[in-house]
Amino acid sequence: MNFEFIMGRYVPADSLLHRVDARFKLLYTVAGIVILFLLNNWVSIGLYSFFVIGLIAVSRMGVRLALKTIKSIWILLLLVFIFQMFDSSGKIILDLGFLQFTEEGLLQSAKVSVRLVLLIWYSTVFTATTSPLKIADSIESILKTFRVKPQYAHEMSMIMSIAIRFIPVISMEANQIIKAQKSRGARFDTGNIINRIKAFFPIIIPLLVNTFKRADELAMAMDVRCYNGHSGRTKYNKMTSGFLDWFVLLSIITFFAVVIFIDKLLV
Repeated sequence: MNFEFIMGRYVPADSLLHRVDARFKLLYTVAGIVILFLLNNWVSIGLYSFFVIGLIAVSRMGVRLALKTIKSIWILLLLVFIFQMFDSSGKIILDLGFLQFTEEGLLQSAKVSVRLVLLIWYSTVFTATTSPLKIADSIESILKTFRVKPQYAHEMSMIMSIAIRFIPVISMEANQIIKAQKSRGARFDTGNIINRIKAFFPIIIPLLVNTFKRADELAMAMDVRCYNGHSGRTKYNKMTSGFLDWFVLLSIITFFAVVIFIDKLLV
């Protein structure tokens, strides 16, 4: 049993994507996620896959880190694959009487699973190449661009950046609790389904307690430092864009346009 979740972890490195403005990275990350779920042809999905693999290579986050993200969600991938196969329409491959597996259901299961993997990888590239502080600043800057009140923009960006930052922290705490329970003789991989569900309670309860405790400590630390939201706050480093940022953004947008065109052409 392993609850290691890599998404949300910042990987310090000197790569091209690390130097790109966080606002631009956030924009093409959101656009890429939307476009991913609009693609229906395997050719366009394959091109998108090479694009994501290329981003992983450029970001220098490492193949091992990318594979760990899949390892942490393998149960979700398995459930998604199984549920999508219950589609009874199309050519029947295997008939079990009460359950029929069709060719269309198998293809749809594979397509949804690949989309989910690409979604996790694509999002992980953004969080791995962007520090939590820059994520908060980029969200706040974009919200202000869309005429959101500065107070609301700052609070929303702070909440979202803290939530992203706490994903790997909670994952590490869950693994520590599992190791502590195993050292006391706990068994999580034996017995029937009821016993395995009961075995989760010694993990979930202390994890929730630690999470609320950490949230309370964070709130206290922010209060001690006289944090009062947007009012009276200034920024030491202001976000600026250059030629590299616009070049990367236009290149990725061009690629998205080509992929969408190919996808519609092959329908």
